[in-house]
Amino acid sequence: MELLAWLSHFQAGLMLFFGRILGMAPAKAVLLLVIGIFEAGSLLCAVAPSVNVLIAGRVVAGVGASGLMVSVMFIIAKVTTLRQRPVFMGVFGAVYAIASIVGPLIGGAFTDHVSWRWCFYINLPIGGVAFATILAALPPIQPSGIEGSQVKTWLSLDWIGGLLSIGMVTLFLIPIQWGGNTKRWSDPEVISLLVLSAVFFLAFLLWELREGEAGILPLHMFRRRNMFGSCLEGFFINICFILASYYLPFLYQLRGHSATRSGIDLIPFMISGTVAALISGVCIAKLGHPWPFLFVGPLVAALGSGLLYTLNEFSSTGRIIGFQLILGIGLGVALQNTMVVVQAEFATEEALLSRATSVVTFTQTLGASVGLAVAGAIFAGQLRHRLNHIPGVEVSALNAALANVEAVFSFPPSVRTQVLAAYIHSVDTVFLFSVAAALLGSAACLVIGRSSIENLAQTHSSPGSADL
Repeated sequence: MELLAWLSHFQAGLMLFFGRILGMAPAKAVLLLVIGIFEAGSLLCAVAPSVNVLIAGRVVAGVGASGLMVSVMFIIAKVTTLRQRPVFMGVFGAVYAIASIVGPLIGGAFTDHVSWRWCFYINLPIGGVAFATILAALPPIQPSGIEGSQVKTWLSLDWIGGLLSIGMVTLFLIPIQWGGNTKRWSDPEVISLLVLSAVFFLAFLLWELREGEAGILPLHMFRRRNMFGSCLEGFFINICFILASYYLPFLYQLRGHSATRSGIDLIPFMISGTVAALISGVCIAKLGHPWPFLFVGPLVAALGSGLLYTLNEFSSTGRIIGFQLILGIGLGVALQNTMVVVQAEFATEEALLSRATSVVTFTQTLGASVGLAVAGAIFAGQLRHRLNHIPGVEVSALNAALANVEAVFSFPPSVRTQVLAAYIHSVDTVFLFSVAAALLGSAACLVIGRSSIENLAQTHSSPGSADL
């Protein structure tokens, strides 16, 4: 079972692999294939007779999901103009924000009132409609720059680089999820896996340097300031987004709201992020300049996270709603616009466009994974420290509180208020981490050029003009 759990983390590493595949195979065929893989994994999860089969199904669905995100982003770049693209990216960001909130809400309702299996069954008709629509409506998108036969092209694919990328990501994500949560950072297993991930990372870099343009990740792309800055900003912004999605419900559950109702309580965050993503996309399409939005958005998100850090057990629901509106606006403005910059940067370089798209998607996904793991360690450490200083809290009760927020209400009334305050202040500390991530995201924007998206696309007509 533990081996299968490890395998569920390799989907982030696969994103780089799919970026290379999209440069070699028709994008429409790749998109239909990954939808099929995702549907197969969902079906396997829905009918799973055991936990091992359920995890295996999640692995299969994860493979499809990793290819799905990269494929959609790449296809948007292929079927839109530079000025249209920010609007479509805004729509994509809005849909992503809605799905991130509504998806768990629907899943919780199914689990509570029908069966957890319907969390996966529901993917089948939705995926079927998407498959049929793409098959009928999406025009063929042929790869460019392919020389020789298809068989020779596939044999020349950077299979070793793909395996190394999967290895380094998996070996990195597992220990940072363990550290400070289920295991101590000093645990030999945690240290060993971190060392192994560093070895795989070094091997990946050396291999990609050797492969050059044939690799899944041509490293010279990071010499371009727009690529480097956009990846950094996307990494930090996704940390803020995942922390808000995961920890905001805690503030409502600590007020006695159910898990389902706490999902509904996130609607203001979802709406503000959705509206901000759409408006920023339209504005960039009209004005042609994404940089102001990329710089100001994280600053607004930092303000929203900082205000959430000030909350305590006496804060009103209205304050929580107001603060999450501010956070949602800041994240919505910036969330997908890093992709706009990168796709403009490589707009005239067909051979690199798909790989650049996959790298940005990969760094965003990695940011979410790293952010959630680090925040989990911060939260668990803070909560354990605060609860240990409350007289009368037994070890069993402490472990229960760490595992489930609802355990707060099982404490005796004499200590419940103190436990509640400890929980809220521990959540607040996570939002302080979000402030730091948002500020780093805004700082990363200083690396990105301030040109219009048309000029970004033309920058490399003068070699080296936008290199670091």
